[in-house]
Amino acid sequence: MSDSAEHAYGTPEQHPKAAEFAKLRAAIADERVRAHFPFRFLAANETFARLVDATAHRILAAIGAVPTADGISVQQAKRDLSIPWRRTIPLHFLYEKLSDSGILVRDGSRYVPGAVAVPDFDDVAAELAVREPGAAVAVEILGTLVTEAKKFFAGEAAGDEILFAPDKLPLWLKYFSNDNLLYSINNKVGAEALSRLAAEAAGTFEILEIGGGCGSGAEQVLRTLGADVTRYRFTEVAETFARHGEKAATAAASPTTTVESARVDMTLPWEAQGVEPGTFDAVYAVNCFHVAPDLDFVVAEAAKALKPGGAVVVSECVRPTKLSRPIHAEIIFDFLDSFTDVMTDPVKRPTHGFLTPAAWRATFEAAGLADVTVLPDVDAIAEEYPDFVVGAVIARAAR
Repeated sequence: MSDSAEHAYGTPEQHPKAAEFAKLRAAIADERVRAHFPFRFLAANETFARLVDATAHRILAAIGAVPTADGISVQQAKRDLSIPWRRTIPLHFLYEKLSDSGILVRDGSRYVPGAVAVPDFDDVAAELAVREPGAAVAVEILGTLVTEAKKFFAGEAAGDEILFAPDKLPLWLKYFSNDNLLYSINNKVGAEALSRLAAEAAGTFEILEIGGGCGSGAEQVLRTLGADVTRYRFTEVAETFARHGEKAATAAASPTTTVESARVDMTLPWEAQGVEPGTFDAVYAVNCFHVAPDLDFVVAEAAKALKPGGAVVVSECVRPTKLSRPIHAEIIFDFLDSFTDVMTDPVKRPTHGFLTPAAWRATFEAAGLADVTVLPDVDAIAEEYPDFVVGAVIARAAR
């Protein structure tokens, strides 16, 4: 951080929430995992949370749905503004997020103005750009949601069409990048989990990555584990992302690692797409499995691909079991049908989006996988810092 930036915002250690950050870091018992959560990350994440509040309010203003003193409910906004039913999912998120921040207050089913001031979008965006330049791409993505809000809530365009239009691809290449600390944290924690599995392996260690996207997850794993990975199969279904991912994986791999690539749609039988059963030590996915329409099917397919004693490693946002408030990262993805249109289950998948440790455990165990652990222990840490939402879930096959 530059001297001028320190003058404007202070160092992360001088952050108003520095005491909370210290408490969080102390709650991460594993020293190697704790190292992935420096004050720098925590300060940037808190800034992003305030940016989400500013964005949520701007979107409501753009569509004429900011509550007055009389209040408004989701159903009233839906009726008054002729919002299609499916669009009420992100609308509910916007109200709930602002209610959680105190900008709004929930009175039964209605939301009224609260006592907390709305953060200024431009000011918070500038702070994020200074604190963490690699994460500033989120400003452009959130700005797109604001600009296209009327079209989206009128049902004139789907979120996938808006956010993943061809001209938006450069934004996602920056967002799904190891230069973006707010995203790369999942890659780092996932690579940490895989490194521990590799240390247990005898001889070979072969990884199948599902939904590899732009390749930042593969890049992190291959650079972290180096020659410990003997074979890495990178898969992605979207051609535009796959080309970038393949290049990233190949460039990051050790000379002794065999890198393969393939197009695999996780929602269809994997063996028919070239994934031979019982051939991988680890099946790996970063921020991917939670969008599976039928998560039970995907996890069962992953289990089939494992060698005896192999493991599935899922690294992504993990919702603490006791956390009922919205996760700020969901603002982008709640606009996507692919994120919300999933099969639910009262125990294994109570809602769309990010799963709790309990839900992951039930899902993996139903597929015959055991020894389900979360690295780090999200629920334990959330007792000290309720908004901690990063973890790698590891589930093992029988030997």
